Amino acid sequence: MNIRNFAWFLLGALLLISARQPAQAEPYIAVQKGMQCSACHSSPAGGGKRTVYGNVFAQSEMAARRLGQGDAWTGELTSWLAIGANLRASYEATDTPNQDSTSDTDFNRGNFYIEATLIPSILSVYIDEQFSPDGFENREAYLRLNSRDTKWFLAVGEFYLPYGLRLQDDTAFVRQATGINFATTDRGAQGGYDSGPWSVIASVTDGSGSGQDSANGQVSMVGSYVQPTWRAGISANKFDDDSGDRTMFGLFGGLKTGPVAWLAEIDSISDDVSPGVTTDAVAGLLEANWTFVGKHNLKLSYDYLDPDLDISEDHQVRYSVVWEYSPIQFTQVRIGYRLYDGIPQVDAQNRETFFVEIHGFF
Repeated sequence: MNIRNFAWFLLGALLLISARQPAQAEPYIAVQKGMQCSACHSSPAGGGKRTVYGNVFAQSEMAARRLGQGDAWTGELTSWLAIGANLRASYEATDTPNQDSTSDTDFNRGNFYIEATLIPSILSVYIDEQFSPDGFENREAYLRLNSRDTKWFLAVGEFYLPYGLRLQDDTAFVRQATGINFATTDRGAQGGYDSGPWSVIASVTDGSGSGQDSANGQVSMVGSYVQPTWRAGISANKFDDDSGDRTMFGLFGGLKTGPVAWLAEIDSISDDVSPGVTTDAVAGLLEANWTFVGKHNLKLSYDYLDPDLDISEDHQVRYSVVWEYSPIQFTQVRIGYRLYDGIPQVDAQNRETFFVEIHGFF
């Protein structure tokens, strides 16, 4: 049985044994609940350490059952110190045309979070430190100042750039093509407004996260408007580099239709590759998350990438089906299959992968 047949068989079997109530996870949780990402995460843009609500939600609504007695874990050690962590281990098998099939088991991500409140609701320090797979590496570290009503904020330090949907899947084309994902951070200042249905975040950074010595800095922003059943947002980024500038614009949105939460994003990417020569690219995502019996989620997604609009027939697409389940608090299992379809002559663009991931968090 090849990877494709085995993946469909396993996913079908899992769906047949599913039972009980709906659950939510990942960015689409905000669409399902009609909230901003900051409701569950300390960062206004989402991702990273969970808030008290985010931790309680993960134990009470996301998990199929909660083991043990007593109060739920909130992440707060004291009134001024809170912690959290994420650990991911995975198995992945890849079948590429004209090549031998490969498989790998890896502890592919481990990081912990610390947030210290220096002045209640006003001043705090946040640290996101990665300890695996390649040793210790700082991902985020910033000092954050809030207005008295907590609607406005200013952060100085190192952080993820505000742009687009903050998807967990860094291999999505909209994350790879834009270069803004969980593998890259930058240093500078970030600020914005986050209250009620509106969230607007902008940053000015030095471009050091690109790894290019010729970088002169970049400006990035994301804005969104949220309603109980839908949301819409816009993104922009300008990267200044001696070897060639990059300009990006994006639109994204979400829609709740019964038990299905839809996500969509499209990005226009323009690179100055040489004086007078510009390459224009487009990346897109359409994703459906169906929460059904037994705290299960079925994720179906379609990714599109055209790396150069001036070249015909060079686009790539990716189809994904992923099953997610949180049997008990602080754990999640993800099983998925992805089919890539690209230029026929490029074997790597026509591969298929099957993966299993175990996610532990608190």
